[in-house]
Amino acid sequence: MPKIRNVIPAIVLCLLLTFNVSEVLGYGYGVRGKDTLVAVYEDTAGFLEKNDYAAIQRAVEEIEVPLVNYHKYYRIDLKPLFLDAIEKHDKKAVLANMEKLIYFAIREKIYWNKKDNLEKPIAAKARLKVILQYYELFKPQIKNYDEKNHSAFNSEIVELLVGMNDSLGEVGSFGYNAKPANPEEFIRLSGRLEDVLAIIFPHFAEGRKAVIVTH
Repeated sequence: MPKIRNVIPAIVLCLLLTFNVSEVLGYGYGVRGKDTLVAVYEDTAGFLEKNDYAAIQRAVEEIEVPLVNYHKYYRIDLKPLFLDAIEKHDKKAVLANMEKLIYFAIREKIYWNKKDNLEKPIAAKARLKVILQYYELFKPQIKNYDEKNHSAFNSEIVELLVGMNDSLGEVGSFGYNAKPANPEEFIRLSGRLEDVLAIIFPHFAEGRKAVIVTH
């Protein structure tokens, strides 16, 4: 039975990843398909393997808007850190800054769902789908952390994401099978998600403490 309980949330998560909305609210809102930050993260990882820092520089230029916005939101400026890491050809620092950027994006999506009080179901689900894309980027490292530390954070994160989806509720069809959203549960689960990620990735600590300011 324990194995079955672990498999079921993983299957549900896979179904969530295939969830289709007319527009995925990725960075720049209105991006269809893969989020821009996901694409740049994946490209940067490939460029790091080739030691192609000129390409990494161009990739960082593609995310100028989120870098500026997250500087405003979190009062943390990643751009000079990126430039310094690129200049020094510091692979570890480049990757760490990309990870921080993705963590900022996760916190931002959660923030807007809480701000909306889950009253915009299409937007709420679209934001969660992007968070799932971000989770897929971190999953290999999360599993590696679990193996080294004999923990089960990946399983917990999967269950948190499934629970967050359930908390968004269902509109139903013509009033049938409708399920109200549960903002309190979303806040509880998403807070734990942020905490867990900060445990696995200690360099997220500053971003976890930062209070998001959007105005």
